[in-house]
Amino acid sequence: MGEDSRKTIIMVTVFGFCGAFLMLSRLAMRKVRRQKFNLSDYLTMVALACLASRTGFTTVVVLWGNNNLTDTYRAWNEFTALEIHQREVGSKLTLVNRINYNTYIWIQKAIVLLLYRRMLDGLPQPHHIMNFYWGFLASTYIVVQSVTFVECHPFYLYWQVMPPPGKCPKALVQLIVFVTLNIVTDILLIILPMPWLIRMKASLKQRLSLVGLFSIGFLLIAVAIARLPIYGNGTSQVNRNTWGSIEEFAAAFVANVPTLFALRHRPATADNTSFCNRRHSDMTELRKRADEGIMVTHCIELQRDTIKDSKDPEGFEVVCFEEV
Repeated sequence: MGEDSRKTIIMVTVFGFCGAFLMLSRLAMRKVRRQKFNLSDYLTMVALACLASRTGFTTVVVLWGNNNLTDTYRAWNEFTALEIHQREVGSKLTLVNRINYNTYIWIQKAIVLLLYRRMLDGLPQPHHIMNFYWGFLASTYIVVQSVTFVECHPFYLYWQVMPPPGKCPKALVQLIVFVTLNIVTDILLIILPMPWLIRMKASLKQRLSLVGLFSIGFLLIAVAIARLPIYGNGTSQVNRNTWGSIEEFAAAFVANVPTLFALRHRPATADNTSFCNRRHSDMTELRKRADEGIMVTHCIELQRDTIKDSKDPEGFEVVCFEEV
């Protein structure tokens, strides 16, 4: 095993473990706070399965190789029957890995969008905006998955090692489409909550903290830009695996840190401070009054799950701010 392969396996393992740790921490904190799993948590479990399978598949691909080879490498190497077989298997796993990786990234985006939906549920924002986001997220996922299968004709060129299958295994179009739509969706997810966060009547420190919390998506955009195939080795397997591992951790970080931030403390007693707890009946009344144009207070709901507590069995944590 070469030095590059060894480094790649280490990076895949380390970033995979870190991403899994964040997601497992989220699920563990739900149990510690005695809350039921919601849809976001179940999607996190699916993302964990995608992460584990990608880590395993990538390890095999790095060890056995695939058919994404340079002309120079082919000219200086002769492949045995065993090496050809291993590279064919690695090429098939590479194709499966792209499907798996696309699913993982878009699941993390869906988790972020579900968090925004719960946050903005108490605010007077039109529902068609959220419907647009869900529709756009679903359509981009379909496009990204579809482009994965359009570059090699006939289809078996995706795993053909000998004779050389041409340039299609490099999946240049797939990478460009993936990175582009990845950046666009991340930008949309970043700007969605910003108007309400900026308009909140709260201290500058609180507003900056929340804006910063929901701006960590810029980390994903930076990683995505770094993956653009603008350099000579942009489509090499080592480069794709390396940046892919960094991006999978960054996606887990962006999707789970806000929830971990909300779960870090037990809900406090209700008061008139900026951060407060409200019972479900109180929230219903507040929203009713808001619809009538009476209320000037909007609550950003960070947790709506039932908390099994004898003192407040139906309580949930809400972050409340007065809005001018």
